[in-house]
Amino acid sequence: MRVSVIIPTYNREETIVGAVESVLAQGYKNLDVVVVDDGSTDETIHALEGIKDRIKIVSQENLGPSSARNRGVSESDGEIVAFLDSDDHWMSDKIQRQVALMERGAPDMACCVCNATVIGEDGVVIGDTFDFAGVQMGFDEGVWNNPQDMLSTRFLLFNQVVAIRREVFERVGGFNESLRILEDYEFALRLSAEGSWGVIREPLVKKFNDTNGLGVECMTNRETHARIYTDVVSGLLEEGQFLTQRARRRLERGLEDMRIESRAHELMKKQPAARALGHLSMKMLKVRRGLRRRSPSWPRFQGAKL
Repeated sequence: MRVSVIIPTYNREETIVGAVESVLAQGYKNLDVVVVDDGSTDETIHALEGIKDRIKIVSQENLGPSSARNRGVSESDGEIVAFLDSDDHWMSDKIQRQVALMERGAPDMACCVCNATVIGEDGVVIGDTFDFAGVQMGFDEGVWNNPQDMLSTRFLLFNQVVAIRREVFERVGGFNESLRILEDYEFALRLSAEGSWGVIREPLVKKFNDTNGLGVECMTNRETHARIYTDVVSGLLEEGQFLTQRARRRLERGLEDMRIESRAHELMKKQPAARALGHLSMKMLKVRRGLRRRSPSWPRFQGAKL
C-alpha cells in the first residue's frame, strides 16, 4: 500500500529538515512526502532546498494546521495518509509496522496509532503519551476496541502517531478547518466512530516539547486549554450524532468541569477573597476528577493482541 505523509509547517526553518529526514529514513519505501508551508515568513522553504527533489512542497497563505493537513491530503494519492508535525521525528520502522498491522486488521481497522516519547528542555525525556493517557495494554500490537470511550475522558497525542485509511479520512470530512488548536482531538473523536483502531505499544515517535507552538502553549496554559476545550466540546455535542450515549455523558461532564475551571481562573485574577474562592474551586475540582478516575465506571483500555 502506498502511504502519503503530510507535514504542515509554519516558521520551522530550524526543525523542518530533521522532521522530513526522519520520514525519508523510513524502512517502508512505498511512500510520498508532501510538505505544506502554511505561509511561513522565515527561511523554512530555503531550508528544504537540499532535499526538495525528494519531496513535494506546497505553499499556501497562513490558514492554520487543519487547512494545511487537508491541503496535503488533497495533493497526495496514497491509500493511507499519515501526519508529522514539523518539529517532531519518527523512528525508522514507524510506517512499516503500522502498515503491517493495518493489513492484518483489514478491512475494519480504520487507523493505527502508536506510542510516542515526549522530550522536554535539554533533551530530557518527560514520559510517553500512552502513560499520560492511561492506555495500558498487555500486548505489543493489536486492536483497540473502545477508542471513543477513552477519548471522551482524556487526550491522546494523535497527529504524529496516526496512520489512517484515506477512504476513512475522506468519509469523516478531514480536519475541521475552523480549529487551530485541539483540532486533532476533535478529529480523533469523529474518527473513533469508524471502527476499531490498530495500536502499537512501543514509542515510534519523538515528540519535542521544547519548541514554541500552538499545541505546546495549549498544554502549558491551563486557562487557554479550558477555554478552547469548552468551545471544541460544545461543538461536538451540538453536531455529534456519531457519539454514543456513554461518550456524550462523559463529554458533558468534562465540559462542566472545564467551565468550573475557567470560572476559577477568572476569580484568581481578582481581589483576595475572590482568589481564595477560585483556589478552593480548583482544589474541589481536582478531588472530583480524582474520584472519577478511580471509579469502576471510568473507561479503561479494551483490546486484543493481533
